[in-house]
Amino acid sequence: MGYGELKIRSYDVQTHRARVEDLERRCEVGPSKRVVLFTDTMGDPICRIRNSPVYKMLIAELGSEVVGVIQGSIKLATVHKPPKNLARLGYVLGLRIAPLHRRKGIGLELVLELEKWFIANDVDYSYMATEKDNEASVNLFVKKLGYAKFRTPAILVNPVDRRALRLSPKTEVAKLKIEEAEFLYRKLMTSTEFFPDDIGSILRNRLSLGTWVAYQKRRVRGWFWFRWKISK
Repeated sequence: MGYGELKIRSYDVQTHRARVEDLERRCEVGPSKRVVLFTDTMGDPICRIRNSPVYKMLIAELGSEVVGVIQGSIKLATVHKPPKNLARLGYVLGLRIAPLHRRKGIGLELVLELEKWFIANDVDYSYMATEKDNEASVNLFVKKLGYAKFRTPAILVNPVDRRALRLSPKTEVAKLKIEEAEFLYRKLMTSTEFFPDDIGSILRNRLSLGTWVAYQKRRVRGWFWFRWKISK
């Protein structure tokens, strides 16, 4: 690879925080020039994984420069594949390579190092999400690392301050209690593969705003019965 001086090590908040934040700012996130998103971690580069049951962040250094980062978390999820219904999943996220150091194998080295950590922690599946038109990412994970396509999600963005939303007089919106939301998620979504077994912890996280449902007012009796029933 020609990178004898490349070093990959675990993230240390005191040593690497400022340089990792600088790298994040230099890496644009977005499928086109129309919308480009940058999420400010507000001084905590591991905020996306901090509340996972098990997590790790690796950084790649060339001399004193941080040229790449990657994050990973491990959790239990449903798989519906005999002989067991739960599997340990390793989630790859936050892979960033400095613009001037891309296409030089640094991303590959970071993923391989993270996968070693997955193996040491008895992970059954490693998975990640990327945009279908992100050629570099698709080539890395599909062509070089052998990942297979699992699903095609869609992330939609729209400025909410321009929306004039009018609800029908027959429609009611209510916020669920955490116990009610967990009940609904488990009842309606556990048949989905990779459903997180720690959904209760996710809903109870202080950064979670809550879960809301919309329903027709003519069904209000059934709604109150439902709330009473599951809280019973």
